[in-house]
Amino acid sequence: MLQTIRDKISGWFAAVFLGAVALVFVFWGIDFQAGAIPDAARVNGEKIPADAMLRAWQERQSQLQQMLRAELPADLVKSQQAALLDERIRTTLLTQRTKEMGYRVSDEEVAQTILGFSELQVDGQFSRDRYAAVLAQQGRTEAQFENELRINLGLNQLQGGIAASAFVTPRELERRRALENEQREIEYAVLPVTAFAGAVNVTDADIQSWYDSHLADYMTPETVDVEYLDLRLADVERSVEVTEEALKAYYEQVKDRFETPERRRARHVLITTNDKLDDAGASRLAEEVLAKAKAGEDFAKLAEQYSQDTGSAKQGGELGWATRGMFVGPFEEAIFGMTAGELRGPVKTEFGYHVMRLDEIETGQLKSFEEVRAEIEPEFRKERAQAAFYERGQKMADESFAALTELGTVATSLGMELKKAAGFTRQGGGELGTDAQITDAAFGPEVADRGQNSPLIPVGEDRAVVLRVSAHHQPEQMPLASVRDSIQARLRQNAAQDAAARRGNELVAQLEAGSQTWAQAAQQLSSQLKVTAAPRRFVGRQDKEVPPAVLRTAFSLPRSAIKPGQVRYQTSALENGDFVVLAVTSLKDGNASAEEAAERAQRGRLTAQQVAAEEFSAYLAEIERNAKIERNLSIFQ
Repeated sequence: MLQTIRDKISGWFAAVFLGAVALVFVFWGIDFQAGAIPDAARVNGEKIPADAMLRAWQERQSQLQQMLRAELPADLVKSQQAALLDERIRTTLLTQRTKEMGYRVSDEEVAQTILGFSELQVDGQFSRDRYAAVLAQQGRTEAQFENELRINLGLNQLQGGIAASAFVTPRELERRRALENEQREIEYAVLPVTAFAGAVNVTDADIQSWYDSHLADYMTPETVDVEYLDLRLADVERSVEVTEEALKAYYEQVKDRFETPERRRARHVLITTNDKLDDAGASRLAEEVLAKAKAGEDFAKLAEQYSQDTGSAKQGGELGWATRGMFVGPFEEAIFGMTAGELRGPVKTEFGYHVMRLDEIETGQLKSFEEVRAEIEPEFRKERAQAAFYERGQKMADESFAALTELGTVATSLGMELKKAAGFTRQGGGELGTDAQITDAAFGPEVADRGQNSPLIPVGEDRAVVLRVSAHHQPEQMPLASVRDSIQARLRQNAAQDAAARRGNELVAQLEAGSQTWAQAAQQLSSQLKVTAAPRRFVGRQDKEVPPAVLRTAFSLPRSAIKPGQVRYQTSALENGDFVVLAVTSLKDGNASAEEAAERAQRGRLTAQQVAAEEFSAYLAEIERNAKIERNLSIFQ
């Protein structure tokens, strides 16, 4: 919807565009000798254009900012840019391979795929208007989208071909089952951090030292105080006035929707040519069937005897109820030109010669204005609201640009409330919401530092915002006094975790040296720390009663390291900082024979899919290894 506003080359938008061009010329001059932007990469000689990668990075950057709600760290930016370029390179490699191997995607396959997209359907039917609107919103043409879809369908064919060749032998499946359901016998004790917290002493010097070395962690967030105009479709819709005359005029425009088309029910006999019957013979036979029908013979029996339409012959030639557009031209013209009970033929089509009888006619009906008024009024109101929404959005954009550094007069002119939000952060929040476009605009240099009104910011399909920053508050160092308690708590936690780890490692050293048994160690922990060790038992990889960190540690031991009569001691840390001492005593494989046939078949399918994914990954890695690839990450600078 808001794409209409963005697409206009008039008023505010034209002024901004021309102004931007003028500024470039004033400050930098015109350099017609400047070279083209270098390619982002070359893959076996095929270029990946820099502008395409930069557009893709803008989209990825926006997605990341929406997720993180903060300025992206420099290292994350670099890693994501490299990952994005690698994705495009791999897609190019696979596309090249599909062409080399002769994979082809027909126009019909592309069309059928598009028709099947639920996002492009209205009331379960493909909508060309919806298709055009979605593409416009994404800034893509039909040709671009369909070319990308064709490429993706080709890649699916390649991946499907590899997946189809993947298989798992019964022996492999049994071995996987045994490993997946393997159990290990363990006993463990958790040393809670809280048991060591009482012995921790944090001095003022410790707090000061931590604060001095972590100053960057104790800064107030960057914030702005914002004034803004908030245009919402729902508000515009409530203000729309509906007159009876306007509603009747709208009914005249859309009344075709409320018309039930004429339906006709017919029977036919189809005579086709074959090895024994040429075209002339088929025509003569059709004439004979027509004559028999006119003589009073049962049409249904004639269809059963003569018709070569396998779909209807057994039903006596019955075609069911049909509307215009359901039959081929000559056949349809004949059916809709007959009267009830009339016989006609032979009518020639691409399928052969038809003899037909029209059994019944159901005339079309049109619902009156009064019958559909309640249904079309909300539609009409919304349509008018959308038009007004576009117009008010354009006016809000134009007047905001003209005012440049204040929104009060714009609010008065448009009869809108000038809203305010103090302490707005890069994470967003409050009535302004968390849309990345809003936060980007609020903290952009033109708005945050120069005090200018923002451009019109579309938010979804039903909202538009213009804002200005009245005050910009840079991050400031928080005084030690305000963060002293949090630092003290953190240092206490760190020290307690270190103490628990030291105690746990000492215990493991004693157990491995044989200076005490597990039972003695458990008794010691019980008396000193009030800790009760978990009893020895077999656990599986998905055991719900054992902490995940304990399971990961227990199953990280190689099978060869677990031997009868020997105990392996390990340590692990839980997510809350507690320390774990763990003993692994034995293992046993899962019982594959206990698996039900249906379960085994399902697991076989899932395992084959996993193997297929692994094989495709290896296939892609091999293509990449043998390709000539040149990367140019400097385009992002």
